[in-house]
Amino acid sequence: MIIDWSLKTIKEEVDKIKFAENDPRMDGFTTFTCKKELYEVLWYIEDTLEKCSTYAGEEEFVKAREINRMWDIMKGDK
Repeated sequence: MIIDWSLKTIKEEVDKIKFAENDPRMDGFTTFTCKKELYEVLWYIEDTLEKCSTYAGEEEFVKAREINRMWDIMKGDK
């Protein structure tokens, strides 16, 4: 398989939307449009993941993310 995408670039594009959504110089109509696009990306990925295979170690990988997120919330980092 040839990986012809860049995870870094995908994350950078999402960060661009997040930056625009948080722009204090923009009105709520504009920033909410940005947030709706983030939801569209999220839902697209969720729908795509549902169609993917399940792998050994995947449950632990996801669980570790959930635990780390919980700790961040408890520490006030999120």
